[in-house]
Amino acid sequence: MELKDLLLEESRRIKEQIVCWRREIHRHPEVGLALPHTAEIVERVLTQLGLEPKRTGGEGVTGITAVIQGGGPGSVILLRADMDALPMEEENHLPFRSEIPGVAHMCGHDTHTAMLLGAAALLTRFRQELRGNVKLMFQPGEEGYNGAGRMIEHGLLEEPRVDAAIAMHCLTGSRWKTGTVLCAVEGPAKASADAFRIDVRGRGTHGATPEQGVDVVDTLSQLVQGLYRIRSRELSAFTPAVLSVCQIHAGTVDNILPESGYITGTFRTFDETVRKLCRRRIEEIAGHTAAARGAEASVTFHGGLHPTLNDPALCPQVFSYVRELVGEENTDVIGPVTGAEDFSEISRRVPSVYLDISFGSGAEGYPEGVHSPRCLFNEDALPVGAACYAWCAIRWLQDQGGQE
Repeated sequence: MELKDLLLEESRRIKEQIVCWRREIHRHPEVGLALPHTAEIVERVLTQLGLEPKRTGGEGVTGITAVIQGGGPGSVILLRADMDALPMEEENHLPFRSEIPGVAHMCGHDTHTAMLLGAAALLTRFRQELRGNVKLMFQPGEEGYNGAGRMIEHGLLEEPRVDAAIAMHCLTGSRWKTGTVLCAVEGPAKASADAFRIDVRGRGTHGATPEQGVDVVDTLSQLVQGLYRIRSRELSAFTPAVLSVCQIHAGTVDNILPESGYITGTFRTFDETVRKLCRRRIEEIAGHTAAARGAEASVTFHGGLHPTLNDPALCPQVFSYVRELVGEENTDVIGPVTGAEDFSEISRRVPSVYLDISFGSGAEGYPEGVHSPRCLFNEDALPVGAACYAWCAIRWLQDQGGQE
């Protein structure tokens, strides 16, 4: 039996254990950079596998790394899984549903962590096949906290120095059957993401005498329209970008024009030049629109993430390994999506590949997408994902020829 078949067979054999890890994490979701319960599970499993987990990320950050050393010197490939949950209520009635009110793994990071633990089990089992080292990365704070950046600041990509990296994300509610592995092989995988807030100050007055004040509500309304014109009138129809105003706040009663208010939103693109243009134009439109109405505006940006880039040389190479393992019929090529990822912090620094794996299609009874409170995940994908992580690491290190 070929090595890839042995690997898949072993992954299916330990499926029950991978499912148990996933469900234990799912029951006890945690948000942010500090995930003590999840970290304890990961460290316990890695230690049982004979590995030496280490904390990375600084104070209050429960990032975990571990190195699986091969039989000889060689390159280093990083495999990444994120561990954090979302601040939302789960509406499913599963025997292992979230036990923490207002927190749930509805983005499926519990599946990512379980798959990488499964890959760790496989790689330690087939350690003799490694022509170099595999660095495991279990990351907190992907959902808006840039946990990847914090881990990088504290040495993630050094000791040993990382030469390449792979991440994988679950997908539900799609047209792809369970276990299908997807990749954007011809460009970026994920968009950049920037959030903005525009605070507007006017002069409050009675709603019956608007001429005696400076109307903040009118200014905010005009701001929304002006911002949306960036996409429709300042960018080519062939330029991928999106800008959305997602909050408008002003006023407390129905007969008083408020003194102040604000809007918030996000913009996404795959082009750093377009990203800079959007930031500049948001500031200009905010200032000019407010000034034209006698108001004042201030703009703040936060949470900026770069696009997540699939390396043009590494990506087709890794995707060929995936096809070796699961068959071409269980893979598909996709385009970039406007969701964002802090794996971008890694892809900016080392050649990287971002994969997606289907955890259930609509036709299979999994209609809800990730971040839905009713999202369900077909656990049959877990051993496929674990084997993909492990096989890609083994094959890439083999292709590097075991050279440092």
